Amino acid sequence: MRFRNKPHRTPIINIVSLIDILCIILIFFVVTSIFRREEPQIKLDLPESSQAKASQQTTPEIITVTEDEKVYLGPTLITVAELGPLLKSKRDADPRARFALKSSKKAPFGIVIKVMDAVKIAGIDELPTFTAEPNEANPDASAYPAAAAATP
Repeated sequence: MRFRNKPHRTPIINIVSLIDILCIILIFFVVTSIFRREEPQIKLDLPESSQAKASQQTTPEIITVTEDEKVYLGPTLITVAELGPLLKSKRDADPRARFALKSSKKAPFGIVIKVMDAVKIAGIDELPTFTAEPNEANPDASAYPAAAAATP
């Protein structure tokens, strides 16, 4: 008995359905992505405040104080001695420039005071601070930061 060999057809991949799926995934990522300002990639444990209010003003430049006493202005690591003159020069260049303080609750209080003194020397009267909003279900969990107005 002789079997007939069927001619082999090359498989066809339907690319149209793959492109549709790719477009849907792309739209999903664009819609759900959060566009943020560049900040140093530092994990901070922010203190909570029941009096915190979200700031409606333009985005300030962030002064970050870590628990290991490092100070950042935006993404740049600086010393406390450099902070005052740098803030003064930025404020002289743009009088509308705004700054905010984001400090870990484990940061030494002395370094935070030195940063606030440098801000005062630079002639900045108000320095909003970032705190975590209290979470009713889990009071130890940190929430997204909200700026609270505080003066140095």
